[in-house]
Amino acid sequence: MLNQRQIKDLVFDTVTAAEAAGRPGEVCYCAETETLYEYVAAGSAYTVDHLEILSTENGGDTRWVARAGKYFTDPRYMQAGAEVNCIGTAGRAGFGVGICPADILPADMTPMSGYSDPASDNYGNYQYADGSIMCWIPRFYYLIATNTVTIEGMDTYSTEAEANADSYAMHRAFIDGGINQQGFFADKYMCSKTAWGTGYIASSIKSGLPLSTAAAHNPIADLTACGSNAYFEAIDAAHARDGVDGAVNASSIFHCASKFQYAALALLSLAHAQAVSATTYCAWYDATYNYPKGCNNNALKDYDEVSNGAGSGDDLLYVTDGYSNCGKTGSGVPFAKSTHNGQACGVADLNGLMYEVSIGITCIASTMSITGASEADPCVITVASTAALTTGDWIMITAVVGMTQLNDKLYKVTVINGTTFSLDGIDSTGYTTYSSAGTVTYGDFYVAKEATAMKDFDSGSAGATDHWGATGVAAMMDAITMASLPFDPAGAFAQRYGSGANQVLGEAVSGDGWILTALGFPQDADGIDVTGTNQFGKDYFYQYIRNELCVRSCTDWSSTSYAGVWSSNLGHLRTFSGYNVGLRCACYPE
Repeated sequence: MLNQRQIKDLVFDTVTAAEAAGRPGEVCYCAETETLYEYVAAGSAYTVDHLEILSTENGGDTRWVARAGKYFTDPRYMQAGAEVNCIGTAGRAGFGVGICPADILPADMTPMSGYSDPASDNYGNYQYADGSIMCWIPRFYYLIATNTVTIEGMDTYSTEAEANADSYAMHRAFIDGGINQQGFFADKYMCSKTAWGTGYIASSIKSGLPLSTAAAHNPIADLTACGSNAYFEAIDAAHARDGVDGAVNASSIFHCASKFQYAALALLSLAHAQAVSATTYCAWYDATYNYPKGCNNNALKDYDEVSNGAGSGDDLLYVTDGYSNCGKTGSGVPFAKSTHNGQACGVADLNGLMYEVSIGITCIASTMSITGASEADPCVITVASTAALTTGDWIMITAVVGMTQLNDKLYKVTVINGTTFSLDGIDSTGYTTYSSAGTVTYGDFYVAKEATAMKDFDSGSAGATDHWGATGVAAMMDAITMASLPFDPAGAFAQRYGSGANQVLGEAVSGDGWILTALGFPQDADGIDVTGTNQFGKDYFYQYIRNELCVRSCTDWSSTSYAGVWSSNLGHLRTFSGYNVGLRCACYPE
């Protein structure tokens, strides 16, 4: 079988360019004919038609001969142009999805027509028994240099060690249950309510009514497995897809999509954006606003297309689901503008439509009352006891009376003694005099252990397998070093991705820096500000410290410019509900 590593430096846009190059034994891909060719001896009798043969010579001994793709005749090469489990080449057809190896394809998951053809709308698309359409995302490795990302697949690096030796990191989204997974399935569409036996489940279907965690808008509580409209019900909804008559399946292969998986899709979008200069293989391409578009302008369209003139051709337009200005799932036209790879085969609606519950990260937090705040450099805070704090910790201050300049911000602290700590870098000499009250929220952030399988998380807050609560967190998660968190000290809660030319994502291949990139978080505070940059869509990074944190991704139909594939909101907890908050499912094959 020919592999994409052989051809990554011999990719031609046109027949003319391909005809002008080549040496015996080489392999090329021609975008104009969507076909893979091998430069071989083919004899003197042939027909030059640019489909079977590429050559300007008449009767020569060697020429490009079609081997795979849209035009080929040799059955030995049937999958050569779309290698199994290959993420593809950024900027080309099919990049960002791929073919799941047949030996790990889950039961009841069926390839769709065209699943092996990179030019097909169904490339890398599969259908589960309930009708859910899911996209296979093959394992990939990435290299970050400042704000440029390079993606390579398993055709280039067969192991993580190989990739690390070249400074490439394997994305954390491909580690689950202690296994380096070959890939994962992600719902193509946000979940909608569908009948399953005598019950109802959450399915990934086109033009569905997206489930929300509120009674007024396609409530998740209408599903058989869900007893309320709280965010945590997203986990039960995912576990019921392969259950009986809509009930939770304790051995389900499905999980509510993780923050790692959303970040992987965002990174693929960034790599694709950097590799394209036209809409040929990326419908959302724009010289300035170069990222997936979505339902986010509060009028069923994309904010950047309507307000900033982004894109070419028809503006993306969604069909209303009947509630406010929310659209139906995958109903945007032209559809490819709404996917992570700008092609119809991609994952849809990641820039707006609705916030999406994202598991794999949480926070355990507590509070203490403020009894004093100095007007000094640095500002010194007085509390009953600092025993729970360590120098370098992040805290959040709210509800101060008098010295209100301190409110609604995050700070790093230096512990002074048993009752006082200072706020690093904060000169409060000109602040209003402290009067009373104030709350300090402090805590620790946790991410899923590599040994944890996402499908094993339960929706509670007390058990050993629960996603929230001290018991489950201790068993299923690892702490992130607090000092490494990328919060903006004394900055407002609402930040945006990108800050001038500063590097946003970290290049580490292990440790907390690698985890931050795997979550789609900036490497440090220099990568965010209140303005953001177009390269990262000016997407929202909402910094907060919240007990029983439930992270939300993507934002909603009214979020305008701060919606996007990178958007991360750390401001809500598991028991919240929202008319604009839904879910997407995913699964690993092993």
